[in-house]
Amino acid sequence: MVRMVQLFEDPNVSVDQLSEFYKVAGSPHTYLMFVITVDGIAVPLESGQRGGSEIALRHLKDNPIAAGGFTDNRALQYGWATADAVLGGAGIVRDNPAATWYPRDKDLQNLLRKGNRKPVRAVVSGSGEVDLEHPIFNPKKDEWQSVVFTTKKGEEKLRDQAKRLQVQGNISGQLTKTYAIGDASVDITKAVGILRKDYETKLLDIQGGPMLAGGAVKAMLVDEVRLTVSPQIMGDLNSEGRRRPGFVTGIHFGLEDSPLAELEALGVSGSHIFLRYLMNYRN
Repeated sequence: MVRMVQLFEDPNVSVDQLSEFYKVAGSPHTYLMFVITVDGIAVPLESGQRGGSEIALRHLKDNPIAAGGFTDNRALQYGWATADAVLGGAGIVRDNPAATWYPRDKDLQNLLRKGNRKPVRAVVSGSGEVDLEHPIFNPKKDEWQSVVFTTKKGEEKLRDQAKRLQVQGNISGQLTKTYAIGDASVDITKAVGILRKDYETKLLDIQGGPMLAGGAVKAMLVDEVRLTVSPQIMGDLNSEGRRRPGFVTGIHFGLEDSPLAELEALGVSGSHIFLRYLMNYRN
């Protein structure tokens, strides 16, 4: 049964509206948040295109069909403002030099500060190939605490990088906590367990990418999927003929054990549709 149907008449959705639409019952609670095209594409997979912004049509500022892209950005920032921790893949960090998963809008910054807490920004990198000088590992005013989940080999790379930075007199990233929780790949179940136990994470926002999201769904760690459906059709192939991913990639379910998604809430902003699904795992 759908709990709420909401029309967002103003793309600059108020905090009160966002709080009501994304109200969560019970904790701990983990959700995925993605924007996809009408045909289910989550990543353009084109050089110079980061993904979410282009999928949401935020670059089409003067097109009325694309107005809901601003609502999507408000919803995205609301997640950053309310979650105790944000977990994302290293690819997002590499492709976005300024990404910090920290809200830009003042009212949402105030909402985060009102909680009197220091959120976690956690990055998954099996290879350890992340730049410790990236802003996500270096909050200017100690606004958040940064964490890297990696493998044993990845931890060695990160340790070597930290030593080089120290020799150069640059202490960037020195306060980033690193966890080696896997041999060939990062154990996502352990990562989420650490966030819940060591950092008291009640509300966890998983930002992806699709491989991380797929692993989290396969491990049955996701309680909710928050999807924005953007009014464009991209096709399943990029300009080089490579297949564009949906919001979960690298997993398989059969017809008998595929998770079911119960619609919790539906919102509309112009031609964009906002969906909240509660996950129902059959296996």
